[in-house]
Amino acid sequence: MSLAFLSPSRCEPETLTSPLRRALAGADEKQVRDLSLEGVVELRGDLDRVSPAAGEELVRLSPRRGFLFGVEDGAAAAERVRAAGILAYDATGALSGLAVASEQVMRRLTDLDLEQIPTAGPFAKVAAVFRRGEDGAFLVYVQQELGHYVAQAVVDAYTGLTAGDAHP
Repeated sequence: MSLAFLSPSRCEPETLTSPLRRALAGADEKQVRDLSLEGVVELRGDLDRVSPAAGEELVRLSPRRGFLFGVEDGAAAAERVRAAGILAYDATGALSGLAVASEQVMRRLTDLDLEQIPTAGPFAKVAAVFRRGEDGAFLVYVQQELGHYVAQAVVDAYTGLTAGDAHP
């Protein structure tokens, strides 16, 4: 069963907007980028049966729960994985994602060992899933309804770091 109406990939492109648009307005894209409209599929079942396509990354949170990141079309990827007997849901619209360039900002917002990424744990006092980008950035995903708050926390942390640079 597909719930295509919940999949951003099935919407008209001009109707899509990121839940982080306002929180990241004016933010330096070299420091923090919005990933909220990139495809994500939530998985439940025997993850050994999942074969990521080219460009996709399987992040295992447990042997039977994970996420497939970097999918082109969340609804189509969920259907493809369901064919292998895995429960799969397009989670693109359910999550907000940020790419954070600074390890110092990450250390201000989480106590996790950053060497253990990919993982899940606390970030800005909410549950998050973490992975690393090809450019070395920290990719952080939280529930969509908490995304604005988390984006503001990241921007505030950057502001605090740069304000500290201005004053010896």
